[in-house]
Amino acid sequence: MATLYPSIQSLQKFPYPGDGVVSSTLTDQHDTEGLIADVLDEQPPAHVPRLGLQNATTTLDSVNHLKFIQGAMMSLPSGFVGLDASRPWLVFWTVHSLDLLGVLLPQNIRDRAVSTILHFLHPTGGFCGGAANTHMPHLLPTYASVVSLAIVGNAGKGGGWERLVDARQDIYNFFMRCKRPDGGFVVGDNCEVDVRGTYCLLVVATLLDIITPELLHNVDKAIAAGQTFEGGFACSSFTFKDGNRVAMSEAHGGYTSCSVFSHFLLSSVQPPRRLESLPESFPVPIDVDSVVRWSAMMQGEAADGGGFRGRSNKLVDGCYSWWVGGTFPVLEELRRREAEVKTSPNGPTATKIVAVDDDGEDEWADEASMHALFNRGMCDSEVRLMAVALQEYTLLVAQSVTRGGLRDKPGKGPDLYHTCNNLSGLSVAQHRLTHTPEEVQKQREAFKADRGLPAVKPTTPGGGWKSEEERQAARREVWANVRAWVEDESDTLVVGGQMSQVNTTVPPFNMLEVRLQPFIDYFYCQ
Repeated sequence: MATLYPSIQSLQKFPYPGDGVVSSTLTDQHDTEGLIADVLDEQPPAHVPRLGLQNATTTLDSVNHLKFIQGAMMSLPSGFVGLDASRPWLVFWTVHSLDLLGVLLPQNIRDRAVSTILHFLHPTGGFCGGAANTHMPHLLPTYASVVSLAIVGNAGKGGGWERLVDARQDIYNFFMRCKRPDGGFVVGDNCEVDVRGTYCLLVVATLLDIITPELLHNVDKAIAAGQTFEGGFACSSFTFKDGNRVAMSEAHGGYTSCSVFSHFLLSSVQPPRRLESLPESFPVPIDVDSVVRWSAMMQGEAADGGGFRGRSNKLVDGCYSWWVGGTFPVLEELRRREAEVKTSPNGPTATKIVAVDDDGEDEWADEASMHALFNRGMCDSEVRLMAVALQEYTLLVAQSVTRGGLRDKPGKGPDLYHTCNNLSGLSVAQHRLTHTPEEVQKQREAFKADRGLPAVKPTTPGGGWKSEEERQAARREVWANVRAWVEDESDTLVVGGQMSQVNTTVPPFNMLEVRLQPFIDYFYCQ
């Protein structure tokens, strides 16, 4: 067992290999390595627990980040007109960043945010990217709007949550209009199929208690078919006439996290006593080991500052601190579930994308290290480095020291998107979240099946649950799994000292527990 948490500052920085082939991609990589090296040379390191770095004074500049966020709250410069269809996301990036930094908005500002978001609610269901009288509903801003209401809204009059109760059926109908027979979802009317839309839909359906068998039909198959030979996931899959499917693009960090989070949400519907309304194989398994391998390989070397990239042979980017780094707590839980299923005599087995090293052995034969891949205090120094290096990238590379806010990488300006996702990834790297069968069972026992909002009406004959007993069993399982995320405070690891600590965000929803639990309790009437 190692006694130190290694730092990127203590590791030799090797340039990315080029194999003697010059390309624009390699040139950009080496240029980025140079920019990162300059940034690391120009400022003191951040304090790493148990590692005696000299002059380690760099911390999270929360004050300037707050000023940057506040500067975008009430008005935006003309250049933001290009984000007119992303207004709910601007709200979410702002309010979630403030939550992570521990800043509570005054009630009048929260009320104004609620009013703004409700203007995006379309009369036919779903939320738009802008005012509902000029935009069409879309799955992605629906997620941003609902989660923002969870953060700034409340159950009282005018708090926004009661409007969501009234809109549940319309939102469900919108979701079903987006659904395709193969299990994919278009993100809006006459739009493309994209697994990011599937993720946004499943989060909202989970939170608002509008999950039905017809909504879930074939979704698990569509997600599993998007896994590529690398181990990550593509944007979607193509279904041939004979039923075979193929991934539609290369593996990507955003698609992978949305696929992993979606698979987790799907696997949280089926209770131990399986529901007749769902196929026996639901959800179709994914190759978790290969996702973990791909995700780990997306973290850059010391020369990259320890950040994550979104695709193989691409540049590191601070947003993937969340989109790749944020998946590890969920991957740990999926690995536990997979091991549990494999011990069952009737359990399904995933098609494994095998990675073999030079001696012909499976690279991930060490199950203990595999399970603890992103843990802070339960594994060897190489694994600890992942969490430390990610925090160092955020503090040393991604912070904008002149303007506040966080950025993609040196040479790029800060923005709300990268500020939110850098801070979200920082939170996951600092805090240890666990999801155990014992906690799920505890929550199951606390669930009151005699309480709940009216069930949404399915859009097809036989599209609902076969019995009220099954519907309540599914509700119990979903609610229990959402509430079963627990922080292990003894395993917190903060680089940069207490001034750099942010609040704990809960994957796969990406909101604080203090926001998540009251919100889902309200919609499940618990």
